[in-house]
Amino acid sequence: MKKAASEGPYGSTIAHGYLTLSLIPYLWKQIAEVRNVKMEINYGIENFRFGLPVKVNDEVCLQATVKSVNDLRGTVKVVVEAKLLIKDQAKPAYTGDVIFLYHF
Repeated sequence: MKKAASEGPYGSTIAHGYLTLSLIPYLWKQIAEVRNVKMEINYGIENFRFGLPVKVNDEVCLQATVKSVNDLRGTVKVVVEAKLLIKDQAKPAYTGDVIFLYHF
């Protein structure tokens, strides 16, 4: 950690962007409860932009908005706009759309 703090551009160790992206399913389940699901698939991401790095010990939260819900003959496709907010930062760590498929 000392090397990252002294030599890195952020003054601290940071989390890899895809590590923070992998938090979405976990945080999404804390926001929304989908019942009677047989299987949930993380189908994809679209229009993702990383705005700020997440530093060690930063507090983050997921801001999520359901953009669309479509029935695809028994499978439900849900597109969620996701923003990972960092406490005391004006810009989010990332923004983009996450796509989930739910089989009931």
